[in-house]
Amino acid sequence: MKKTLLIAAAATMMLAMTRDDTTKEIVGLTPKQVQWFTPSYYQDGRQRAQLLGDSNHGGAWVDRVKIPSGGRVLAHTHPHDEVVTVIEGTWYLGEGEKFDPAKLKGYPAGSFIVIPAGVPHFLAAKDGPVIVQLSGTDKFGTDYLEK
Repeated sequence: MKKTLLIAAAATMMLAMTRDDTTKEIVGLTPKQVQWFTPSYYQDGRQRAQLLGDSNHGGAWVDRVKIPSGGRVLAHTHPHDEVVTVIEGTWYLGEGEKFDPAKLKGYPAGSFIVIPAGVPHFLAAKDGPVIVQLSGTDKFGTDYLEK
């Protein structure tokens, strides 16, 4: 719980730093206030929430992704480093150009992961639903290696 609060505080600080200097107010979100949506490019039950900025346009941004129990994402890469914090559940991550369950490593809530740009990887939510938080400063992009 303390780690979740620390992550929320960091996101709030980032939000406050990007606001106009003449506006001085604390901005925060409780978990119930997070607005989830399903982007058109998610066809597998995942949902996304934009907490700060817009990952579709670049600039500083913080998003969350909700992956349903049993969900998996096939091998892919990103043009920029992927910075991930596991908020809830256990996020399974594997490295390689083809999904291989034997290569999955579990990262429980509170874990922090950096996947360098161009490194092929895949993921799964084997044990139940998972929420991860992603952050960046460039437009988010994904190049799938498997269909």
